[in-house]
Amino acid sequence: MLRFKMFFPAACALTLTVAACNTPQRPAAPAAGSSATASAAAAGLPADASPTGAMVAKDSPLTADQRAIVLARVGDHAITLGELEFRLAQEPLPTRSQFASVQKRKEYLARIVQFEVLAAEAKRRGLDRHPEVVEAAKQQMVRRLLIDALGDDDAPIQVSDAELRAYYDANPSLYHKPEQVEISHILLASAAQAEGVANELRTESKGSTARLVALWNERVSALSLDQTSAPYLGNLGLVSREPPMGATPAELERQGRVPPAVIEAAFALEPHVVGPVVASDSGYHVLMVTSRSPAVDRTFEEVKYSIRARVAKREQDLARQKYMEAVRAKTRVEVTDDAVRLLVAPTMDRAPRLKGDGHNHEEEGEDAPPAAPAGPAKPTTTAK
Repeated sequence: MLRFKMFFPAACALTLTVAACNTPQRPAAPAAGSSATASAAAAGLPADASPTGAMVAKDSPLTADQRAIVLARVGDHAITLGELEFRLAQEPLPTRSQFASVQKRKEYLARIVQFEVLAAEAKRRGLDRHPEVVEAAKQQMVRRLLIDALGDDDAPIQVSDAELRAYYDANPSLYHKPEQVEISHILLASAAQAEGVANELRTESKGSTARLVALWNERVSALSLDQTSAPYLGNLGLVSREPPMGATPAELERQGRVPPAVIEAAFALEPHVVGPVVASDSGYHVLMVTSRSPAVDRTFEEVKYSIRARVAKREQDLARQKYMEAVRAKTRVEVTDDAVRLLVAPTMDRAPRLKGDGHNHEEEGEDAPPAAPAGPAKPTTTAK
């Protein structure tokens, strides 16, 4: 039995035995604004449609009468010269070049005929009402609706330099960052115990970062007196010697709760090396840096084009949200979602673990990691 694929390379030879792998699909509509005729624009139709609804190739040299010439009929469907031109125009340029001769264009037309024959047979069998087909058509219909209403996502959005500068000035934390390190600690009650744990970690890890991380995860969960950070494997978050520009009050408060001696000692460490024990009013800290981020200081000119992309994306999102609100306002929507609890949720049978390779927060605009614990707590128990 032949098994037909949905997508077909256009350059395959035309034979019945391989017809299913070389029949072109009925093409999707091109991006809004990519092609148009004066008559379509005057009629208020999409730029890629003629008054009869047929697709029109970009910069078509044919007249409307020439595009209407019927080349073949399959049932009630007429395949016109304009449709052939449009379908060829959707092919990649290397493929299109293979159809320069009249004979090759006729072969391409034969594949279109074959595709329409199969489409007609599928419709006779009622497959146009198959749930998967209906869903696919619905998705294409929604895509077309959004393109017609909002334009293609690839269409350029004009953003003035003043808007770009305003974004740059309003988001200093994206473009100006001091050197930062991410710290994890194990808080203990005595210097002797802290030194013992630090030595055990150094000795038992045997220079292996992966082994060190595994040992650290065990020790922090079992021994650390900082009950705020212990569930996060001792993570205190990113800290710096001076406050980052644009830091929120919550971020400043979090870093302010990390003892200055701990911060200073952390900057002397390389990632995934157990540092010397540091004393503070909270107790004794066994330290490990999990990542370092160098200082960032980018000028407006350096980030101007990336800001343009950010602002354009924001404008697209706002336009889409506004459109969705308008459409929803005139559509009756009822949601009764209690039954979603009947779905079986996937489970993960492992606790979070520190990454053995560290990570870098230098990348511009990278989302900050999940909020780290506020800082070490005063020891409430005495370790044995």
